[in-house]
Amino acid sequence: MQEKIFRERLKRIFTGYKRLTPEIERGLLGLGIPVVRHRNHVVLSVPCSSGARPVPISSTGSDKRGGLNIVAKIVKTARM
Repeated sequence: MQEKIFRERLKRIFTGYKRLTPEIERGLLGLGIPVVRHRNHVVLSVPCSSGARPVPISSTGSDKRGGLNIVAKIVKTARM
């Protein structure tokens, strides 16, 4: 999948992120990103050229930019 399309889909998923909902989980699984829940965090297994890398994110958002920061972290990891 092209990086631009991947980023746009992630932005759509994480817009207004306040907490991890089943809808967000389904969207991530649709992009091939499995979700593992821990106590206060969630670990996403982001596919990259060398297999898959873990990306920890907070289970609840902190501000309105939180979702976009998560998108940036995922895209940066997927490039590796």
